[in-house]
Amino acid sequence: MQQNSILLLFLILAALATITFLYIYLSSKNVELVKQGMENPLKKRFWFLLILFVVLSIFASVTIPKSPYYLFADETPAKVVHVSAMQFAFIMSENAIDPKRPSGQAIEVPANGLVEFRVTSLDVNHGFAIYNPEERLITQTQAMPGYVNRLRYKFSEPGTYKIFCLEYCGMAHQGMRASFIVK
Repeated sequence: MQQNSILLLFLILAALATITFLYIYLSSKNVELVKQGMENPLKKRFWFLLILFVVLSIFASVTIPKSPYYLFADETPAKVVHVSAMQFAFIMSENAIDPKRPSGQAIEVPANGLVEFRVTSLDVNHGFAIYNPEERLITQTQAMPGYVNRLRYKFSEPGTYKIFCLEYCGMAHQGMRASFIVK
């Protein structure tokens, strides 16, 4: 439902932008105005910029608060999962990861509970993308050496979720996968 309302908002904004640009194009194409010089060019420019500013402000005010950075900012996570990416695997653990002794720990996270993934890389940049049981991308972040990205998400449906690398990281990139279970 939320995706449909956002799509409708984008379509309305696109229609408004098209009408605005069409008006400006047609008003500047009038031959009589070109011969005499355009009347009030600053007034038309002012209205165009004002409408553009209003449309962009509406867009920003609707989308920015729904970004993942603000979505669960005030909640304490029910579970924290540490993730280290390296060529060509993801190491996942409920505790801080020691790269010298990686564990093959199976991860289970609670359904409808906030989960925080602390994602880093041990070598090169990687993508950390989570796909739901129907294999649709639901969220992603970057795994970068020397930096920890915190990705928060609430998983509403139980099942096995897959993780793929979305950043080309070498010859065996396509095999860089992991999974976890939501119960």
